Parts: sequence; structure tokens; C-alpha cells
Amino acid sequence: MKRARIVNAGLFKGWASYLVLCALVMALFFAGTTPSYGEAKAIRFAIYTPQRGLEGEAMTWLTDEIEKRTKGAVKFQNYFAGSLLKERETLRGVQSGAADMGYIFVPYFPRELTLWSIGEPFINGPVDPVKKAEFFTELYEQSPELQAVLNAYNQKLVAIHYFGLMAAGGPRPLKSLNDLKGMRVRCAGGYDAEHMTALGAKVVFLPGTEIYSAMEKGAVQATYTAFISYFKYRLFEIGKQPTVLVVPQFTGSVGLITINKKVWDGLSPDVQKVITDVGKEYGKKIAGQIKTLEVDIRDKMKAAGATVVDIPVSEVNAWAAASEKESLEKWVKKAEEQKQPGKALMDRAKKLAAKYSK
Repeated sequence: MKRARIVNAGLFKGWASYLVLCALVMALFFAGTTPSYGEAKAIRFAIYTPQRGLEGEAMTWLTDEIEKRTKGAVKFQNYFAGSLLKERETLRGVQSGAADMGYIFVPYFPRELTLWSIGEPFINGPVDPVKKAEFFTELYEQSPELQAVLNAYNQKLVAIHYFGLMAAGGPRPLKSLNDLKGMRVRCAGGYDAEHMTALGAKVVFLPGTEIYSAMEKGAVQATYTAFISYFKYRLFEIGKQPTVLVVPQFTGSVGLITINKKVWDGLSPDVQKVITDVGKEYGKKIAGQIKTLEVDIRDKMKAAGATVVDIPVSEVNAWAAASEKESLEKWVKKAEEQKQPGKALMDRAKKLAAKYSK
């Protein structure tokens, strides 16, 4: 009997040791797989746009999502409306560390970010925001040249911001892009101006805040801008027969959300993974928001009495045939003059534009 008790005691001790060992192994396993977000880190994010509106709300979603997924280990200080850095200061500001992260509108930096302007000379290409997001994502992943540009400015890409449809409109009836011939048309400049000129328009350059007054007074007869901006500036209210032409072209301008390399390198790998994952999701989210907003804008314009005309793809194709080739060649020449690999990047972009236009 005594011997049986000794045996049972030995078995118990053996099982107890086994269970303790299992518990230690499981603890070590979960300790190794549980994300380590490190010490709390505050990131100053310079955003030149207002907090309200599509861009501001998208940036807020991005930072809120990163904070949530890192369980508060990363805290963002969002500086909207240029309160930390003005729109043309962001590239250098993030480079120097004046801000840890920034929202950069590529057309504001035509020389520094030449390669990132790759989409601007196109007219044909992916129109749907989702396809556009896929185009730029794949182009970036295939192009070490684009990554090198940001690295030269001490920055790493977090996300790419895309834009929606373009529109051309004015206070009098319009039926097609050909109706813009001979008219004074305001546009932002760059390749947009070249494309408008190819239609026979007389291009006028004005800041966005001056368009309404100029159109109301007749100083400009039409405006070519983003469909969302056309609504934002309430240009559809001007005139007795306001018309808005919705243009199904490839809008190749982008904004970049970047982070200072030193700040990035100081984050734990788990925090870096969260930021990377949220950055990739940002493209899909903004694409969905653009589509929803454009439907809402169309309805509101019509309700206000404006005529909204959808330009057929065939008309855009004819426009591209007349002016796109020259713009693409000009872009390559400009890049090559700067000793940058413009032709290789353009060849890649053309293939992807065709792929995502189907």
C-alpha cells in the first residue's frame, strides 16, 4: 500500500513537471508571437488640406486606424490646413524632420518628384478609382526608381492618395469637349494646359479661390478641374444654363503620404507592419469614398439645376490620339534631361495603364 502511494506520488510529480513545462513552452510561444509595439511614440503629421472634406477625413481614418491597431503605442498629432507646414514646404519639411510625416501633392514639386508625375501626361488609362489604385500600387512595387526618389529625400512611402474624375464646365450649354474650342478655359497648368490647348481652348491660369468670381464676371468662360473640386467651389451655380461635362479620362496626379526615414527606422517591426498594412488599405478605402462622393455630387448638381453630361469614351480616345503622344514624349525627355530613368518607367507605366484600362 505504501509502495503504491509512493508510485502515485511520483506519477503526480511527473505530470506536474510536464504541465509546468507545457505552460512555459506556451508562454514562450505566445510571447514570441504577440506583437511588440515598443514605447509610446508621438508622430507629427503635416497635412496641408482642411480636416473636413475627402482628403482630411481620409487622413483622419489612416491615423485613427494605426493608433487603434498599435493599441495606442503610436499617437498622431495631425496638423491640418498647413498649420505645421504649408503645401510647398512639406517635402523638405519631412526630409529635415520639421514634421515626422506629411501629405505631399506631387504637382507642387515638378522637379524634385519628376518620376512621381508619371501619370500626369496620360489621357487614356484606368478611370475607375479602384483600378487606378491598383495601377499605382503595382507601378510602385515594380519601380525601385520611385522608391529611390523618396529615399533621396530621407522619406519612405506610407500611402498614395488618388483623385477622381475630371470635369469641364461653364455657365452656358456644352455638349462635348469640342465646344471648348476658342473659349477661355481655366485650368491648373502643366499637362492639363497642354491637353486643353490641343482642343483649341484659350488656357487661363487662376488659383482655385478666384475661379468663381472670374466665371461669374465672364473673365473665363469655362473651367477644367477635378469633378469634386468643381462641386467644392460651387461652380455649377453660375449662369442660367450651367453645364458640367464629366470626362472619363485617366487622372494621373497623385498625393503621397510619407514618413521621415529616421522616424521610420526608430519604430518597432510590428509598428512598421501596421503602418504598411493600413497604408495599403488606404488606397482601397479612398477609391470607394471617391465613387460614393461623385454619385452624391452628381445628384446635388442636377438638383440645383445644372446639366450634367457624360462625355463618351470615344471622344476621350480621339482627344488622346491628338495630344497624348506628344505629352508622353515630353515627359520622358524632361526626365532623361535630369539624368533620371524616364523611358524605362514610362514603358512600364504604359503597359500597366493598358492592363488596368480593360
